[in-house]
Amino acid sequence: MAMKPSFFIVGAPKAGTTALHAYLEKHPQVCMSRDKEPNFFSWQEIEAQQLYYKKENARTEEHYLALFHPSAQTKICGEASVSYLFYEKVPERIKKYNPDARIIMALRNPVHRAFSHYQMDYSLGLVHEDFETIFRNGREHPKTGAYFQQYFLLSDYAPQVERYLRCFPKEQIHVLLQDDLVKHPEATLKKLCDFLGIDRALASPVLEQHNVTGAGKNRMIRTLYKYQFVRKTLALLTGEKMRNKIKGLLFSKSHLPVLQPSFAAELRTYYQPGLERLQTLIGLPVELLSGR
Repeated sequence: MAMKPSFFIVGAPKAGTTALHAYLEKHPQVCMSRDKEPNFFSWQEIEAQQLYYKKENARTEEHYLALFHPSAQTKICGEASVSYLFYEKVPERIKKYNPDARIIMALRNPVHRAFSHYQMDYSLGLVHEDFETIFRNGREHPKTGAYFQQYFLLSDYAPQVERYLRCFPKEQIHVLLQDDLVKHPEATLKKLCDFLGIDRALASPVLEQHNVTGAGKNRMIRTLYKYQFVRKTLALLTGEKMRNKIKGLLFSKSHLPVLQPSFAAELRTYYQPGLERLQTLIGLPVELLSGR
């Protein structure tokens, strides 16, 4: 009989979820899904929106459970789908599927998260519009509304966290900060192991960085790289060493867009009420997420 997942890394995007997935994947007591983002509880909304990310989602429980391959040592199964934090009905679906589920949220300074998300999409050739223009256009703009959602609405954490608190008791929800993962990885990961009930001593001592963004050195490279089959072909035809060498030749951090300080200050003001509400909900000091 298949082992159902008992914990879910629900987001936020660009807040360390890929690193957490990779870290837990190495723990002998943990089985992570083969596909990092199966989106089993959110595929309806993703496909209804026709978002610009193209991937295969797990639409059936059979497909979903086939992504897990527990061993004799496996104590718990889990997955990481960052779409789970944003879509309204997902907490209820997870609750119905597993009332005892443990929920992990990785949060990040909302301005930094939004712009990092934009830089990632820019580097993949998925967006060409200016970051500030997308914000000015708003959610309803026919051309850039989806980008406004992905960058700016996904950084508005309070309503997203509140939905999970309505479905799960606080003791089943663990919030960690991307900044703590970077600055205090050992203490942060020990708390995570304790929350999941797995042996700290068996955990990897290293948290590796993932999804470090660099942009293609011209628009043609970025346009080609947006196609998943191009990225997969590169991965299949080259080893990691050669792949990194090719990326070093074609991509550079210096070609990424830069966030203007005046607009960053405006965004901090934009997110401040939500951060204060978040502090009331889960007790995190506003300063930890506001960068002040």
